[in-house]
Amino acid sequence: MSPKHTIYCLGEVLLALDADAPLAHAESFRPRLGGDAAVLAQACAAQGGCASLLAQLGEDPFGQRAASTLAAAGVDTTHASFSRTLPTALLFEAGGEACSYHVRTAGLQFAPEQLEPGLFQPGDALLFASSGLCDSPLRYTHLAALTAARDAGALCCYLPRLAQAAPYWPQREALCQTALQFLDRADVLFLEESDLLLLFGSRELRTALFALFTGHVQLIFFYKKDRILAFTRSVMASAAKKDQSPALVLYRMEKMMLPVSSLPRLKESELNALIG
Repeated sequence: MSPKHTIYCLGEVLLALDADAPLAHAESFRPRLGGDAAVLAQACAAQGGCASLLAQLGEDPFGQRAASTLAAAGVDTTHASFSRTLPTALLFEAGGEACSYHVRTAGLQFAPEQLEPGLFQPGDALLFASSGLCDSPLRYTHLAALTAARDAGALCCYLPRLAQAAPYWPQREALCQTALQFLDRADVLFLEESDLLLLFGSRELRTALFALFTGHVQLIFFYKKDRILAFTRSVMASAAKKDQSPALVLYRMEKMMLPVSSLPRLKESELNALIG
């Protein structure tokens, strides 16, 4: 039996509270798990992947609730940290209205020295998004984790998810500039049309590809309204969009046991197997 590689999901975990009315007038809220690290870890575990959480929660009822919810969903939480002095982040939402309390919370204070030495192994994957890249210790933990993952031969995967990250950033320009700084640190990018619009001012992928294939980037998945496209620097594949979430595509990559060194040599048939 082939070894089962781990998909480490790095970022924030928060408790989201959905209001029954505009926030100024809401009287009841429905809780759910939020934050990119939690959402991505749950999605990977749901596909059958070995998903592990890399995040810091408050040692409070909200943090305990989040950890138990993730564990029940099949996510490994043994590498998560808990802070006795900082709370778990909260997000209040009502339709398109959002109000977050996460600046001085446990998630953003997850520091590089809290990463376990030797955590990553060849064939593992590090998965992250943009909400945790704001100026905080967590941002530097992303940089440290990317270095450790790359040194170990693990796959580095970035989902900008800029539209989803915007409520956590005070300035959209800072968010986009930071995302641009992290794009070329990943081996694999998962992009949406809204990402291109925010980063490059256009949804035109053909022009953006020249800017995207820099640094370590070897493979790009692009999600349009009705299709998903896959690109290496020399090959392209396309498929009708169904349920090929980034979690499913990454799970298929793990099942195919594709090391980082194989990405530039992927054939069209292999890309089709990933997105078909």
